[in-house]
Amino acid sequence: ASLHPDPCFALACLPPCYMLGRWQLLPAYAGSVALVIGLWSVGVALILLAIALLITAPLPVIRGLLGKYSVGVVDFEAEVDGAKVIGRWLYPSQPHQSSALYVALPRAGLTAAFVGTATPPALRRFLPRWVLSHWNCVAIPAKRGAALAKSCESMPVVLFSHGLTGTREVSQSLGLTLAAAGALVVLVEHTDGSSTLARSLDGSSLPFDHSLYDLGEDLPTKEYVAARREQTERRAAELRRHLTLLRRIHGVAHSRAETYEESLFTAEARGAHFVGASPSSSSVRLDGIPAADTASLLTALGERLDLSRSVVAGHSFGGASALTFACEEEELPVGKPPIAVVALDPMVDWVPERVMARAGYGEHGSYGLQQPPLQRYEKTPPLAEVPLLLVWSEEWQRLGYFRQWSANLLERAGRVDPDSGSVSPTGKVSPAGRAQWLKRDRSHACVVVGSGHQALCDVALLLPGRLNALLKNSLGGARSSELASRVNAVVLGWLRNQGLLLEGGETASTWYRGESLPLTRLPGIMRHRSAGTDARY
Repeated sequence: ASLHPDPCFALACLPPCYMLGRWQLLPAYAGSVALVIGLWSVGVALILLAIALLITAPLPVIRGLLGKYSVGVVDFEAEVDGAKVIGRWLYPSQPHQSSALYVALPRAGLTAAFVGTATPPALRRFLPRWVLSHWNCVAIPAKRGAALAKSCESMPVVLFSHGLTGTREVSQSLGLTLAAAGALVVLVEHTDGSSTLARSLDGSSLPFDHSLYDLGEDLPTKEYVAARREQTERRAAELRRHLTLLRRIHGVAHSRAETYEESLFTAEARGAHFVGASPSSSSVRLDGIPAADTASLLTALGERLDLSRSVVAGHSFGGASALTFACEEEELPVGKPPIAVVALDPMVDWVPERVMARAGYGEHGSYGLQQPPLQRYEKTPPLAEVPLLLVWSEEWQRLGYFRQWSANLLERAGRVDPDSGSVSPTGKVSPAGRAQWLKRDRSHACVVVGSGHQALCDVALLLPGRLNALLKNSLGGARSSELASRVNAVVLGWLRNQGLLLEGGETASTWYRGESLPLTRLPGIMRHRSAGTDARY
C-alpha cells in the first residue's frame, strides 16, 4: 500500500478486523474499496454514512476530576476463605501519560452481554449484539500496573458496589476521581448473578441471572423483593470478603517488612499469588502483570493502606448493598475507623429485613412512598450514627422515591454528637458538638440537578446525548459529562469534609481550601427536599 499513490487504495488494504472494534468505520472501509474499483457515488455515500455514524455514536470519553496523582489500574482475582472475589483496583500512581482499556478482559464479550441484559426490553430485540462493541476501544487515563505514588504514604479505602446489570466498569469516572485524590478504589464485580457478566482471569464468566424477573418485576411481588434481598445479603458478604482481602494484604505486607527473610510471595506463570501466614490466607492474581511486579505492587499497597479510613459506596442495588454492609453490627468498627457510607440512588426496598430497622426503613416494595415521618419518641436508627452521604438523581427526587426515609435519617443525624458518636436522650448536643457537626456536614442528602438514575454511574457517559434524553438518563438537556462531574464533585467534597480524603487536587483546590465545603454551593447540586412535619433538615 505504501507504494501505491492512491490513498483510498492504502485504506482499502487495511484489514477489516482493524475496524471491527469501531463498527462505525466499516462503511468507510467499504467506501474506500468502492472508490478503488471505480464506484465513486457508492464510495462517497458510504464514507458519508460512516461520518454520520461517528457523529451520532461517537467514542465515549471517560474521565475523572483532576487530582494530585496520576492513576494506576489493575484487574484482580483472589480466593478469600474459599470464595472468589473479582474486581478492579484504581490507585494513586507515579506520574504518567498512559491509558488503559475501559472494559476489563474485552474478549469475554461484555458488550454483547450488556445488549442482551441491560438495554430496555422494548429495544433489545431490535439491537444487534455488536452495537456496543466500540466500548472495547474506550480508554481511561490510567496505567495498568503502574508503580504506586511515592508521595502517597497513606491511602483510604473505598469499596464500591455496582447496580443491577452493572459491572466493575460502570462507575470508573468516580473511581478515577477518588484515586487521583489519594484513595484505593475497589470496584467490586459481584458474582451473585446481578452483574451483566462477572469475568474471571481464566476466561470463564458468570452471566446475569434472568430467572428472578419471572417472579414479577414490573409490579414487584413479595417473592421478587425477597429474592433481591437475598442477593443483597450475598453482595454485602462479598464486600466483607474484599475488605478481608485488603486486611490480609495489609497485615502480610507489614509482617514481611518485620521478617524480611520469610518468603511471603510465590510467583506462577500467569501472575503471582499473595500468600499470607494463616491457613485461611488469600491468593491474588493480577491481570497482565509480571510476577515480580505483582509482588512489589501488593507489598506497596499493603504498606500504605489505611483501613481506619474505610468507605463503602454503591449505586442503586449497590447502594442497598452498601447500606446493608454498614448496618452489619460487627462491621461498624473496622478496627475503629470513622467508616462512612456513600449511596447513590440506593434501592432501599432491597435492604434485607433483618437490618431494615437499623437502616430506619420499614416498607415492602413501594419505593419509600408510604414511609411515615420518624416520630420524636422513636429510637434513632443506628445508620443515622454513621457518616452518610445520599446522592439522589433528579429523576428519583421528582418521583419522591425514598424521600421521607432520607429526611428521617438526616433529621436524626443532626442529633448525633460527632465527637462521641452518641445520641443524647433529649435529642440535643452540646454547642461545641453542634458547631463541629455543622462544620463537617456529617451526614448529607443532595440532588444532582438534571440527572436521571443512570447518570449517577457511567452508563450515561457511554451513550450518545440524544439517546440519554430519550431514556431519561439526562433531564432538561444536561450533558452526561457535566452530570458526571457534578456527581464526582459532591462525593469528593463530602469525603474531604469527613477527613477521609486529605490530598488536594487542581480541581478540588478551587472548592476546598482547608475549610468545610458547602456541598450545595457546587454547580448543579441542591439539597434533597425533606418530607413530613417531623423530619427537618
